[in-house]
Amino acid sequence: MLPPKTHPRWKELVCGKVKVSFTLLATKFFITRVTGRAKIDPSSESIGQLIDEAYAFFKKNEKLAQKDIEAIFGQESK
Repeated sequence: MLPPKTHPRWKELVCGKVKVSFTLLATKFFITRVTGRAKIDPSSESIGQLIDEAYAFFKKNEKLAQKDIEAIFGQESK
């Protein structure tokens, strides 16, 4: 189960502050793209949109990306 979008770890994830070795290649590509966009435009509006995108990505791929979700959020994702 994904934590709500208000969880502070989402912002850390999209801003590139979360260092995780992802198992799913799609997750690696997605996070690289999102963190790159956050570096280009670190405004709160942009970060909010990126959090929405990240949440949607992980919600859509929740079963496939379960190991990556657990690596990001730990026990909170169970």
